[in-house]
Amino acid sequence: MSFMACYYLETTTMKSSKFIGTLFLITLSWCFVTSPVSAADLSISAGGGVWRNEGTGQLRYKDNPTVDIDYLDYDKENRGYIWAELRHPVPFLPNFRVEYVDLKLSGHSSHPFAWDDVAFRADAYSETTLTQLDMILFYNVLSLPWVDLDLGADVKYIDFTFDAEGEGRSLDNPSVREKFTEHEDETAYIPFIYSRVRANIPATNFGIEGDVKYITYKNTTVLDTSIKANYFFDLKAVKLGIEAGYRFESIDIDEDDFSGLTFDIDVDLKGPFAGVFFKF
Repeated sequence: MSFMACYYLETTTMKSSKFIGTLFLITLSWCFVTSPVSAADLSISAGGGVWRNEGTGQLRYKDNPTVDIDYLDYDKENRGYIWAELRHPVPFLPNFRVEYVDLKLSGHSSHPFAWDDVAFRADAYSETTLTQLDMILFYNVLSLPWVDLDLGADVKYIDFTFDAEGEGRSLDNPSVREKFTEHEDETAYIPFIYSRVRANIPATNFGIEGDVKYITYKNTTVLDTSIKANYFFDLKAVKLGIEAGYRFESIDIDEDDFSGLTFDIDVDLKGPFAGVFFKF
């Protein structure tokens, strides 16, 4: 995706978005000026694995009462993730990374809750999904034998879906109890400042790295961070690796900061992950 496409997406989504657009472009411009040449040779890497996550926090549809995720009694979930990355030595042209994770939380509620125009009874089934696609442009601003530092910008696409099914009462006609289903599906594009640091353990194929994606604007704050260890097996044509770590996401989105959204979400997602990857 081009710089202008990313800028267009986030500026058409957020209210008063001149500040966010300016921040997004300043970050890329700073990296552009300070990193005239990428230190990396041409390389392509990709990987995937499983993230075992659990969620806590709150959801709210428009002016409905807040729904506590603890009362929805969601189970821990094993969800897949994939990523791919392109690094190159072309001056001034940023490197590119894409990440995808399909998060889902589901369970039968232990308490009554309201969503849209329905008051569900306890034991209603619900699913909350947070499908995410990160499109990252970055520069390798520091490359030493034992440490690497990347800085850049990210646009995160979030597809939020909430489904509920169970007995309840319509808020418009509370005297009648029946079975209801509710479905809500909305999307948002959110720009981030991106950073990643990797420490290489000398004389080994071990490394430890962490990354941070962060933005705060008005009443919305989103943090996505992880730390992991990985190991390379040097093969003839490709490097094969394994990775394991811990990821934490804090997603606090206020519907008033976005155009077209009808929900507030304040959710923390956390848990260990493990996967495999290759590089050539």
